[in-house]
Amino acid sequence: MNSSKSPSQSSPRIEVSNLNKVYFTPNERLEVLKGLNLSVDPGEMIAVIGQSGSGKSTLLHILGTLDRPTSGSVHFGECDLFKLNAKGLAYFRRSSVGFLFQFHNLLPEFSALENVMMPQRILGTYVDDQIGMELLTWVGLGKRYSHRPGELSGGEQQRVAIARALINRPQLVLADEPTGNLDSQTGSRVFDLFQKIQREKKHTSILVTHNAKIASRCDRVLRLENGTIQTTNKPYV
Repeated sequence: MNSSKSPSQSSPRIEVSNLNKVYFTPNERLEVLKGLNLSVDPGEMIAVIGQSGSGKSTLLHILGTLDRPTSGSVHFGECDLFKLNAKGLAYFRRSSVGFLFQFHNLLPEFSALENVMMPQRILGTYVDDQIGMELLTWVGLGKRYSHRPGELSGGEQQRVAIARALINRPQLVLADEPTGNLDSQTGSRVFDLFQKIQREKKHTSILVTHNAKIASRCDRVLRLENGTIQTTNKPYV
């Protein structure tokens, strides 16, 4: 990690300033994000909506440091993230961010508990299976800890993914269409659980969704359009 301050456990406010992301192909220059500005308070749950291809996932990937902006800055507390070197970014990603995606991406050869514990093993810290068991119990799967993904329903697999996203006690949870691969009823139950945990853990959550009902239950709804963010009260996504 270079001389820039590392992320502080006590100051997880997010400030995005003049963020630009440009992709270059042999035939064109594609501007996805254009001078985007965003402030997120600690403990907020924010929904990001917009048409397919508007850059929602790109924004999420930059916030989680899975991708770099072309220009602009992202501050996590006092830390200017993209002034960290590769090792510092990797540590931030593993220790401070929980990722939840549309597809659970569970490893089929491992049990539910082993899948939940995987980020802790990757982080290289002391692995405490009891924490994983507590999380599985919290998401209603304490008695199914030894089951492999193929023995679980789609909703159960996504609940395992929620527990996995929380195992390293992240300050920021990024969710990309977390209910998009589930039927409406199951998706609603999974989001109920996600929201309940977010309220109790008080971590910051930013989720991309096409589900208007889910978006309306977040603290704020932001529309990504023409590469910039707009606050919206529109009932559609």
